[in-house]
Amino acid sequence: QGLALQKQNQQVDVEHVMASLLEQPNGLATSILKRAEADPAGMLQRILREVDKYPKVSTPTGAPDQVYVTVRLTKLFADAEQEAKKRKDDFLSVEHLLLATTQDQGATGRLFKEDGLTRERLENAIQNVRGSQRVTTQN
Repeated sequence: QGLALQKQNQQVDVEHVMASLLEQPNGLATSILKRAEADPAGMLQRILREVDKYPKVSTPTGAPDQVYVTVRLTKLFADAEQEAKKRKDDFLSVEHLLLATTQDQGATGRLFKEDGLTRERLENAIQNVRGSQRVTTQN
C-alpha cells in the first residue's frame, strides 16, 4: 500500500506487493529468486517500470484518500492460501506468494515467465532455502 500511495496509484496490485518484497535485499523473496537463478534487482526495476504505467490520482493533499485492492491481487492471495494449504503450512508466507505468481495473468506473471521462473524452478529454490520446514509461526 505504501508504494501505491507514494506513486499516487488508487489501486494496490500484484506489482506493488512484489516490488515491496524485492526491495528487501536480504529478504526471503530475493533469496529464493537468486536460488532460482533469477536477477531480483533486475526484476524489481522491471516491476517498478510497470507500476509507473499505472494511472495516478491526485487530491488536494497529494496521494489518493483511499486505495483499493485489485481483483488480480485478491486472486494472488487466494492462490497463495491454496499453496499454503497444499504444503500444510499454518500461515501464508513469501514462498506461497511467489508460487502463486507463476499463475498471474498480469505484468508480474509475464515477467516471471520471461525470466524462466516456472513453478518447478521456484519449488526447487524454495526447497533449497527452506528445506522441509513448515511455516508454523507468523515470523
